[in-house]
Amino acid sequence: MGQGVAVGLLDNDGTISAEGNSLNTNTYSYGLKNEGTIDTIDNSGSIKMTAASNNYYSGSAINLTETSQVGTLINSGTIEGPDSYYNYGGNYSQGGITNSGTLGTLKNVTSGVITGRTGVNNSGKIDLLENAGIINSTTTTNTSGYNYSSGAVSNAGTINTLHNTGTIGNVNTNNSYYNSGIFNTNTGVIKSLINDGHITSSYIGVYNMGHIDTLTNNADITGNLVGLYSVNNTNNETSASTIINNGTISGSYGFYTTNYNTQTSAITLINNGTINGSSQGIYIAGNNGASTVITNNGTITGKGNAIYSQGNTTSALTITNSGVIEGNIIANGGAALEFIGGTDKQGVLTGTRIVSDDETVSSTDSIGVITSNGDVIFRSGSMLLNDNINIASLSMQSLSSDDSNTGTVGTVLNDAAQLQVNAPIAITGNYHQNAGAALILGVSDTASAGGDIAQDTGYGRLNVTGSATVDQGSTVSLARSGNTYKFAPGQRYVVINANTNGTNYNADKLAYKAVGYDGLVTGSTYVDEANSALVVTLQKAPTPPVVTPPVVEKPPVDGTPPVVGKPPVVTPPVVGKPPVVVTPPAPPAAKPGPTTPNATSSLSGLAHYSGIAPQLLELYNASLAIEGTKEANRVGERLSTSQNISVSTASGVATSTAMGVVGNHLDTIRTPQTAGLSGVSTGDGYSDWIVWAQPYGGYARQDSTSEVSGYSAKFGGLLFGADRTVAEDWRVGAALNYSNTSVHGKDNLSGNNSTANNYGVIGYAGYSGDPWFMNLSAALTRQNYDTVRRADFTGFSGTANGKFNGQSVTLQSEFGYPFTLPAEVVLTPMAGLTYGYQHVDGYKESGGNGMALDVGSSHTQSVTSDLGARIEKGIDTGFGRLTPFAQVSWIHEYDHRRTSNTATYAADTIGETQFTTKGAAPVKDMAGLSVGSTLFNANDLSIDARYDLQAGERYQAHTFSLRLNKSF
Repeated sequence: MGQGVAVGLLDNDGTISAEGNSLNTNTYSYGLKNEGTIDTIDNSGSIKMTAASNNYYSGSAINLTETSQVGTLINSGTIEGPDSYYNYGGNYSQGGITNSGTLGTLKNVTSGVITGRTGVNNSGKIDLLENAGIINSTTTTNTSGYNYSSGAVSNAGTINTLHNTGTIGNVNTNNSYYNSGIFNTNTGVIKSLINDGHITSSYIGVYNMGHIDTLTNNADITGNLVGLYSVNNTNNETSASTIINNGTISGSYGFYTTNYNTQTSAITLINNGTINGSSQGIYIAGNNGASTVITNNGTITGKGNAIYSQGNTTSALTITNSGVIEGNIIANGGAALEFIGGTDKQGVLTGTRIVSDDETVSSTDSIGVITSNGDVIFRSGSMLLNDNINIASLSMQSLSSDDSNTGTVGTVLNDAAQLQVNAPIAITGNYHQNAGAALILGVSDTASAGGDIAQDTGYGRLNVTGSATVDQGSTVSLARSGNTYKFAPGQRYVVINANTNGTNYNADKLAYKAVGYDGLVTGSTYVDEANSALVVTLQKAPTPPVVTPPVVEKPPVDGTPPVVGKPPVVTPPVVGKPPVVVTPPAPPAAKPGPTTPNATSSLSGLAHYSGIAPQLLELYNASLAIEGTKEANRVGERLSTSQNISVSTASGVATSTAMGVVGNHLDTIRTPQTAGLSGVSTGDGYSDWIVWAQPYGGYARQDSTSEVSGYSAKFGGLLFGADRTVAEDWRVGAALNYSNTSVHGKDNLSGNNSTANNYGVIGYAGYSGDPWFMNLSAALTRQNYDTVRRADFTGFSGTANGKFNGQSVTLQSEFGYPFTLPAEVVLTPMAGLTYGYQHVDGYKESGGNGMALDVGSSHTQSVTSDLGARIEKGIDTGFGRLTPFAQVSWIHEYDHRRTSNTATYAADTIGETQFTTKGAAPVKDMAGLSVGSTLFNANDLSIDARYDLQAGERYQAHTFSLRLNKSF
């Protein structure tokens, strides 16, 4: 339509098309061009402009020029602009619809599709742009690298209202900031942008270089690089902008804003939905001192940082948070970073979520970091702080200081907020809490072990590198963050730990409470060299005074009858309220405690702790809330060294088994001679070297008693020895011994396990008389122990690991006198005596979350006798001479002292938690049974198999051995 032409309705339900000139001329082509006035354009058909592949200057499907005036443009069909090879002509206003004039309403209904280099390009004025269909920017055939698309909707003019309920997208694949879903240039003004649909781009979802009064997102805005990008690099923008997100804004950067304008303009961001960045959730940059106000009622998250802000010393950042900010927060501007919490619900500041294999069950929030070049202020409201705070050293006055001195360390100021911490939080700087503020320490159901004072969880506290000041009248509270933890009298909590210099807690002038606890809560200051701690202690509720009820005396009875006369006027007495009879309270029932000696000992030692080492104090507090004798016995024994005593005892079984194997070896090589047989062991052959090896293994079980939990042990080892005759009747040799013992606790110690590796040498000698014999042996053994103790109960969980050594000496003698019975049966009465000494070095456990122990050295002795008899008979077979045997014995222990050691909790530096643990009593009498057989071969080879059983009260040991013997 030409200039000056007026049309009421242009209705297209067919096809309007044009094709650009194939020559490279400065000529544009249009499907529909209007320079005049049209009341309504209604397209339900197709309006298309096709550009030649080599035309730099293509055009658009609909071109509304500067003189154009259109009341309403309705599209329910297709409006398709050029998509050509170069497309980088004299301007970037080519596409589906270009408007340089005045357009009242542009309405793209659900079935409508508008595409082109830009879908809609406006440099004029549009009162209402309403999209329920699809507006796309596509340049799919462009491979030249000159792709200057400027967005599915590109605005360099004015749009009063842009409302999207459909899809506005840019699918160009090259990484140019022009490729946006909506591109508002530096001259563009959008008074209201409302998104109820999808705005998406392969690069930037919404790119604003101009001014958008209010942007409201109720659905989703996404960009591969940036979801929403707002930038102001020139002096054209001085008014504030408001962004309201009720949906999702996401990208590598969720929301990115820069402001380098020399005039200050504030940005207000209100998030009721989700802003998510795979790198940065919100990124704020600029040097003009503009303030940024973020109100978060939803979720802001970023894997790199949730919020990153940089600017100059006047670039203030204020965050009002009643939602969740998940990730680090960095403010490098130099001005104060201010937080305002929620009023009807608690705002959360936390680290990024750590996702495990089952993220719906076991994903957890890590502790994040808040970094600021200025002070950090918690102004008001309720907040959960799960971020460490790192404040750079400053050369400015601290906001929390009343003097005029220039501070060098920044301050975290709790002005009037309800600040809760559920884990140890580190503050690099100072901490100041005003009188109207409250610090709330959350106490979890279980503690987690990590070994770091700044990271171990169990209950909240502030670890301050600088000084801490808490003004008079301020509040410090304890609150359960779980469901099962119980507050109990005597528990102590370190709520703030700071540098002694400059610290003033006003501990006796604060308001203390523990939510749900009826007793008295007090606070005190604990000074330990360079550190000063505020310690909250739970005490019993004061006993109410006993009120004795008054004694009411009966009036005396007068026996003289009264004179009856005129009845006097009787004034009724004033009846007062009867005295209140107060029943004195019953004394509280004694709390059931442990009954087994080891449990009583370990918990009694723990009860003496008066220090504030964080992990040990967590264990101390949890132990005070243990309920029931059974649970106290279980926990107490797991806190003792019972498991470690068990492994040292069980390792001795492996050593005694090795000694028995050596004795059996001497008996076996002596057997042919004592039985009057010929073979490799008679004459000169008996004096030859014998090299032998024998594996052995076994199982031992100590049942639980009323005092000590039992254990089960498995062991296996290998002996490698050599011996020969050195005199007429003596044979001497030595053997190297290695064995491994694995011990598992039972009953109260179930789940605890330990191992012992034994390395030893055994010297032995055998004397062959006529017919009696004697065996002598001595063993020197070193033990390397690895132990694992676990304790898990309400309010506590820990695992302590021990690595320590031990040494043992064992001396053994055995005497036998064989008798040859009819049928070549040999009966040998036997007697033996064994002495053992075992020493265990002192050691200090690691880990444990407070339950680790510092254990002193210990030693035990054993003297046992063995009386019995063996019967054997030789049988010739095709493989050699087979000699089966059986042996029974009575084993008696003369030293009945129990193994014991003394320990303190490792974090106790003064020894006030010392306690003693005792092992099971030695078995006084046991029955021994051995059965086996030896096969002698004429080729100087013998094979021996043997099974041994020792059984006594609540104890059994089973041993299996197999020996190969070769003479040289």
